[in-house]
Amino acid sequence: MSTTADVREAQRAFLGLLARPLVTPATDAHLHRQVVQRQQTVTDYAQRAGYRLQRVGHAVRLIRVPIGGEVTAPPRPADAPDRRLLSLACRLAACCEEISGAVTLQRLSDMVRDLSAAPGVHLSGYDPDDRVQRVQLRDAAGILAHWGVLRRRTSDEKLLDEWTESGAGPGAGYEVDRDALLLMTSPDVLGLALAPEPADEEEQATTRTLRHLRALLETPHLAYADLPPDEADALRQSRGQRAGDLAQMTGGTCEARAEGLLLVLTDDEQTPPTVAEWPRPRAADWVALLAADQAGRDGTRLPDGRVHLTNADVDMVIGYLTDDRGAYMNKVQKTVPGAVRRDAETRLTELGLLTVAADGSWTLAAVAGRYRDPTITFTDTAERAR
Repeated sequence: MSTTADVREAQRAFLGLLARPLVTPATDAHLHRQVVQRQQTVTDYAQRAGYRLQRVGHAVRLIRVPIGGEVTAPPRPADAPDRRLLSLACRLAACCEEISGAVTLQRLSDMVRDLSAAPGVHLSGYDPDDRVQRVQLRDAAGILAHWGVLRRRTSDEKLLDEWTESGAGPGAGYEVDRDALLLMTSPDVLGLALAPEPADEEEQATTRTLRHLRALLETPHLAYADLPPDEADALRQSRGQRAGDLAQMTGGTCEARAEGLLLVLTDDEQTPPTVAEWPRPRAADWVALLAADQAGRDGTRLPDGRVHLTNADVDMVIGYLTDDRGAYMNKVQKTVPGAVRRDAETRLTELGLLTVAADGSWTLAAVAGRYRDPTITFTDTAERAR
């Protein structure tokens, strides 16, 4: 019989996998232990939202199976790897298939060079004599290390720095985790991600509940305005049941708002499943928080709860913040033109609270209203936002 503590552990494990979907004992020993100990319950939670939990050896992965031909995902982080870096990471992973035991970064670099230049391979070249490209390969190896595919065997950063700067030496020593590699490069998972089956009308209807749960888990706000009218009506009628599902899976609560549903997690979670803690005590977060508040006041409120501002309106909001709230800003924001607006747009977009149109206009999500009336104070040791 499951105790309250058992349930909370399973909920934390499930949320942890949403934030880190591929986990090994080397990448996160605590989360890995939680998942393995509560694997059956976590598997049940995953299946309820249409995910799949797969385990190979000691590696575990939460697979975001497409629903209706689409994968619901949080907004892309501002610091997400670009296509070039992801391409190099994929090539590195392919080369790791040929590795048994230990390998150096220099050896991996040679293998990536040969793979990129192989006949019939349509990839941009990789030149290990180019410092910029060596930096990119080092960062690509860091991506695989983050996911547990590569494990560092050497701790001497001077070796890595020397290789990056001059191409001399071994760079760093790694060991390939073949269990994690198999989960990362699984052909069936790649097939689902690259060529999902399109959904017909019947499938759209039968997967409605799964799609709604996914949206609330991943974003974690689902606005009625973003749904077809019949789906929006169905969600209004079933919001109590969806709230119950989410409470059981995450331990959080589901707010029923006029514009939609919002999942709110408790304060004791180790890691939020979507974005890092916000706001944090830094100037970029503060200006984003203040900009969202002021834009919500000055913009035009739409019937669905969103707020629209023209490009000129946004300039006025940013100008007001710069003049009136400059004490909360850092040197770059005070002196570099456009820095305040850029920081606010980057952070709010990453959080899923803002859409920036090609003409520079803003549309704030209705859920941004939860951050109304922020108060920022200074302490003796650090600036803190609350």
